[in-house]
Amino acid sequence: MVVESRAASHLDGVPALKQAQSSLAQNLADRAVTALDEAREMAPGDERTEAMHKAMVLRNAAEIQQLLESKRGASEV
Repeated sequence: MVVESRAASHLDGVPALKQAQSSLAQNLADRAVTALDEAREMAPGDERTEAMHKAMVLRNAAEIQQLLESKRGASEV
């Protein structure tokens, strides 16, 4: 998967725990983008609305994970 190789390349030298946390945030963000792209291709209607909602939830989860990671990193310093 291209996402994994890209994620690993910018995390060289980062402790494994931080890599796992960053990987989770990136995974959520990637899933949100994919879900949004798929929803945009759907015909208008309830199914598309639900798919857009799913994409929004995934994006919010990615943002929350990034926020938690940054707060955790700040408290460790």
